[in-house]
Formats: sequence, structure tokens, C-alpha cells
Amino acid sequence: MPLKRFGTFEGVFTPCLLSILGVIMYLRLGWVVGQVGLWGTVLIIALSHIVTLATALAMSSIVTNIRIGSGGAYSIITKSLGIEVGGAIGIPLYLSQAISVAFYITGFSECWISVFPQHPLLAVSLSLWGFLLVVSYFSAKLAFRIQYGVMTIIGISLFSVFLGHNASSAGWNFDGLGAENFWSVFAIFFPAVTGILAGASMSGELIDPKESIPRGTIGAILVGFVIYTALSFWFASNASANALVENTSIIIDLSRWRWIVIAGIMGATFSSALNMFVSSPRTLFAMGQKSIVPFSSSFSQVNRRGEPSSAIFLTALIALLTVLLSSLNEVATLLTMIFLITYGMINLVVFIEHSIGIASFRPSFRVSRIIPFIGAVGCVTFMFLINIKFSLAAIAVIAAAYIFLLRREIKTYSPNISSGILIYIAEQMAKIAAKLPYYPKIWKPNLLILVEDKKSSAPVNGLISDIVRPNGRLIFFYVLKREEKKTFVVPGVMKAEQAWVEYKDSLDRNLSSSVDALKEEGLLIETTVVEAENLREGTQAVIQTLKGMYFPPNTFFYLLSDDEKKDETARGILKQAFLEGLGVIVLKYHDPFDTKDKRIVNLWIRKESPNTDLSILTALQLGKNWDGQIRLIQVAGSIEEQTDSLDYLRRLKGLMRLPFETRVEVLVGKFRNVIQNAPQADINIFGMPEEPDLNLIRTASSAVRTPVLFLRDSKHESAIA
Repeated sequence: MPLKRFGTFEGVFTPCLLSILGVIMYLRLGWVVGQVGLWGTVLIIALSHIVTLATALAMSSIVTNIRIGSGGAYSIITKSLGIEVGGAIGIPLYLSQAISVAFYITGFSECWISVFPQHPLLAVSLSLWGFLLVVSYFSAKLAFRIQYGVMTIIGISLFSVFLGHNASSAGWNFDGLGAENFWSVFAIFFPAVTGILAGASMSGELIDPKESIPRGTIGAILVGFVIYTALSFWFASNASANALVENTSIIIDLSRWRWIVIAGIMGATFSSALNMFVSSPRTLFAMGQKSIVPFSSSFSQVNRRGEPSSAIFLTALIALLTVLLSSLNEVATLLTMIFLITYGMINLVVFIEHSIGIASFRPSFRVSRIIPFIGAVGCVTFMFLINIKFSLAAIAVIAAAYIFLLRREIKTYSPNISSGILIYIAEQMAKIAAKLPYYPKIWKPNLLILVEDKKSSAPVNGLISDIVRPNGRLIFFYVLKREEKKTFVVPGVMKAEQAWVEYKDSLDRNLSSSVDALKEEGLLIETTVVEAENLREGTQAVIQTLKGMYFPPNTFFYLLSDDEKKDETARGILKQAFLEGLGVIVLKYHDPFDTKDKRIVNLWIRKESPNTDLSILTALQLGKNWDGQIRLIQVAGSIEEQTDSLDYLRRLKGLMRLPFETRVEVLVGKFRNVIQNAPQADINIFGMPEEPDLNLIRTASSAVRTPVLFLRDSKHESAIA
């Protein structure tokens, strides 16, 4: 692990400020003034700092609420929204930091050849790249110590700039040339303020990140804002728009001491490049620790000096390729988009944590949630104003990275608020839904299932899934009879009471694991074990409790046993479910049965039946999930009634909007005789009389030689709505 070795000034304020006072200040700020004028430049500076200050305040709030660890912004996002979101943002963040190295190297080289035009630009860039690699590889401490000398040189160079002036200047340059679009100019300027993450990226090596990151980052932003604003006025008062646009190094010509400004430019660009060369591998190192990137085991290692050597070498390679392939303005625009996405996510994290009201969000540095909201909205707005296509592409890349990481199912534990966000949204939506009237049109299968014997219930889980998929819900419950407690509990003996509690917990875990296959299908499933005197009392307690919930079950599902001794209890349970306002489905299982190759559903419809809606809805669910066919069947008492029955079924098919391939068939005779010769199917569905006839259900299952469902409407369903 990296050593804790840096304080506020050395580890945060100095690298942040030196990253801010870099190549843009010296070589592009005058160009910005020339393009959009003084007031346009001030507006760009203000907008940029609104976003970065909001981000810094949001970041300061979150780092005082978590143990940030290594990785800076990546760590913040990961610990709030999870490894997948953190990785999806962390990868482009790392790339933007690595590319920033090339950005500053290019700025240094441009300045160098303005002084030594005989030197090849590429040779200067490669020489500086090699020197930065050596320094960052051997010692981050040395790199940060170099900063003090650079800061001194920058301070003297700024003094030289403000003492300089253009005697031939005709006055203030309030209006720019306007050759470039305002937002294009903004995109080129914005990397000037992206240095706010330089200190946070060193979070794993700060002695006290909770104190250092807020103080150092905010201090650097405020100082940078004052300097940039003052320089904008200086440029506007000392040079024409044409001169500022045509000569990007005009600041050298107008300063009091030319050589010290050149040294300042070189020092600033060198220092910024060095800061990024040191800090960006820390982001890759942090992702390597969580196995997010390929070759994570290599990138998560440090050398004997505490430096992430493999991460440094990859950063060097990316920077080298960028130096060889890109220009300064092209790199600036690319960096702007990536940093805006990162800043937006940091602001979004704080806004979410502040809004959902979780008790764990207790930062010692508190900000109003309007600040991260402004920061997040500002980032998204600026992205799309700069370049819509690239913004959409960047978002798509991050979404793809998120999906990729989600499918990898990274096993590293990372406490985050993702579930808290979803719960909060669900709570708010539930409150709204609770105020709206219920309509049968919105019915979907939400089954409450009594599990009497987990072994006998397991084979029918596939059929249950086919009834509720894809958007239904399942609640499985098991009733633990109190008489069993006698074998555990001895009056006055605490250990026995504890054994009983542990036994109930084990039953709950076993019940939950018994439906794991259904959970893997993406179904919303809950399980519970209740203690009661008997099954009927336990069922009643569960139904009455769940009725008061936001998302209560609407249908009671019961698996009928072959043991007729249980029938009295079963009738009582079914009556109780109906009295409590639930629809009822009774399944009589018939071996063998496998839902994988099922195709045909026989739906038996009686004229004026009160159970038509639930029967049709259930048949539709099975037909859709089996990619099968529904057959409507009615029993006519005589040949004369057959025609009327066929007309009835055809009208019903149209009225209920059943699939076109639904077949209709009328069988003549008495029901108990007709079902003996029922058309072949994979399941048969019947309506259930008000008084459940359990023997009839068993008889029907034996006669048709398939599982049968007997259903009773609750009057809250509608197949026609």
C-alpha cells in the first residue's frame, strides 16, 4: 500500500494550483480574450469556476462522510454508487488524466520552440516525456518538492506580466473577433480548471484527506479564479483582438521580463505534466485493487519505494501516443468532455445522498443540495452545448463500460448507496401510487404461495414462474406451528429460546434458497416464515399483514395435496383467502410435468361464470411464456346448445382480444363424462365454485392427465379492460 506522507499544502493545494495555472493561462487565455472579448472571457471563467467550485464543495462534503482511500474521484463514485458505476467513470477519468500529461507536454514544447525555434518540436516533447517518467517512477515525493521551485517561478512570472504593458494599445478590447463559436472556445479553456482533481487523486497518500482535500482544493480554485480574472483584464487592456488570436505567446512579448515569463510557462507546464504523471497512475492503481481493469493484479502492485510502477508505465505509454497523434486544441476539447462527465457524477453522488435522507450521510463539511444540483446540471448542459454528438458518444461509452462491469459480476465488496437510491425512488413512487384509485386494468399476477412441504413444492416452481413472468411478484411463506416449540424451549432456559430463534432463522434461509432458481430469472420474490397455532391462523395473519403494504398480493396460490385428511384445513384456508379479497388458484399437480416443451392450454369456460377474468388472464400468461396456444372449451348439454356455445366462445375471443390463433371447441355431454375425452393439452384451467370441491379437482386432474388449475376471481381482475 502507498505511504501516508502528504499534507494539505504539499499534497493538495500546490498540485491543484499548479495544474490550474498552466498552459491555458499562458498560451490560450489571451487567445480566448481575442476570440470572445473581455466580457465573454469573464463569463467563460465564471461558468467554469461555478462548475468546479460546486464540484469541489460537493467533493469536500463527500470526503468528510466516507473513508475515501486510493483513487480520488473514482473512489468517491465507487463508494457511493458501487464498483460498476465507479469503474465506468474511473476508466475514462484515468484516460483523461493520462492524456492530460500529453496536453501539458505539448504546451511546454510549444513554449520551448518559441525560444529555441531550431529545436524539433517532437524531440523536445519526447525528452520531457522521458524525464517525467523517470521522476514519477522513482519518487512522488521528489516530484512534489520540485513544485515549490516551480510555484516561486510562476509567482515571479505573473509579477512580471502585470508590470508589463503595451504602449501602443488603443484601449480596452471588449469585443472579440468572434471567429470561433463561444462554446468551442469554452471547451478549449475548460481544461484550465480541471486541476481540481490533482490533489484528490493523491487521496491514498494524504495524511488526513478529510481535512486536506476540502481546504486545499477550494483554496486553489479561489486563488486561480482571481488570477485568471485579473489576467483577462490585463490582456484586454494591452492587445487588440487580432494580436491576441494571431500570437498565442503574446504574454511573453508584453511582460516586463521576457525570460522569467518563459521560465514560468515552462515551469507551469512541466509541473502540471508532472502532477498528472504522478496522480493518474493512482487512479489506475485503485481500479486494479478492485479488479476492474485487465491485468489488475499487475496494476495494483507498488515498487519498494511505494510507487505503482506498472500503472506509471501504462500512463507513460498513453501520454506518448497522445503526444505523437494530437494537437493542443484537439486534446483540450477531448479532456473537457471527459472531465465534465466526471465532475457531473461527483455532484450527482452528493445530490443523491443528500436527497434520499439516509442516516449514514453525515458529512462534517455540509453544503446545500442546490450546490451539487447546479454543478451536475451545469456539467450536462455544457457538454451538450459544446458538442452533442461527442456527448452522446461519451455517455454511450460509459454506459457500455457499466454494462460490461455489471456482467462481470465483480465479487469485491464495496459499500454503496445504489440500493438506497432504488428504495428511495420506489418509496416515492409508492406514495404517489397509493393516492391513485385502483383499476382492474392494471392487474398483474402477484401471488401469495403457502409452502407446506418444500420438497413437493419445488417441482411446480417452473409453472409458477410461467404464470407470473416477466413482471409479476411472488411471496412464499411457511407456517411454523407453535407446538414444535415444545421440543426446543424449556421454561426459564435462555439457551433453549435462542435455539428456537435460530431454528426459525434456518427455516427462513432454507425457504429463500429453495426459490433461488426463480430469483435467477429476474422475478421479484420475497419469503417469510411465520409462527402460528395452525396453517389457517398463519395464513390469515400473513394475508392481513400484507394487505396493508404498498404492494399487496392479489392472488392466493395453493398446491392441493393427495392427502384428503388435509382437505378441511385446505377449504378453510381457501375461504379465508377469498374473504380477504384475494383471487384463488388451486393447482393439482400431475406427474410427469415439464414446462420446457409445453404448448397447449385448455381453458374451460362456463357461460356466465364469475371466474372468467382470472382464468383468461392466467391462460394468456401461460400462452405467452410458453409461446403456445390457447384452446377455449365449453361443455354443452345437447347438440342444440352447441351452436350457441360456439357463437358465445367466438364473441368472447373477440371481446377479450385473445390471440388470433386461439381455437374454440364445444363438447357435448355432462362435464364429468366429457373431461374423460378432453382434447389433449399440457394444462387445463377451470373455474372454481364458491364452495371448493377438492375431490372434483383431483378427479379432473386424473381424467385429463395433466396438471389442472381451478381459479376463483376476486372481482379485482379484468381481462377486457
